[in-house]
Amino acid sequence: MQPPTPIRLRAHHLLCVFGFRGLGYSAEFVANMRAVVDAFFSEQGVEVEVVTGCDDICRACPHARNGECAAPEGSEAGVRVKDRLVLSKLGLSAGRRRSSLNLASAVAGAISASDLEVICGGCQWLPAGYCREGLARARQESRGGM
Repeated sequence: MQPPTPIRLRAHHLLCVFGFRGLGYSAEFVANMRAVVDAFFSEQGVEVEVVTGCDDICRACPHARNGECAAPEGSEAGVRVKDRLVLSKLGLSAGRRRSSLNLASAVAGAISASDLEVICGGCQWLPAGYCREGLARARQESRGGM
């Protein structure tokens, strides 16, 4: 499964890609998420359009309904708040296109563990610590560690 180019990602999904560990709502969702994450973190990178609505990850989500998020842990309005918080932290606006390598570096530099607690509050994956670990690893790699 190949994601379209450019990849369309909700702003808050820029955080989720760091925490993906092969788990998800369904086998179809996991396969789609894996394809998006692999493209996002590919050596050459990929063009990404940052959006504040359903995106290429949502296309395989069983909670996407009529172009909106209907997940039990939050409404579309709540998810849009998360998107706006991420856009603000990164100094981006919706609709802009950037390279995934540039976005990965920006996220690793601008988003802290305490930001995750605020932005991602209520997310079922937050307590697992996957995103926190992924961001920490990205920060370490950007400083030449590992």
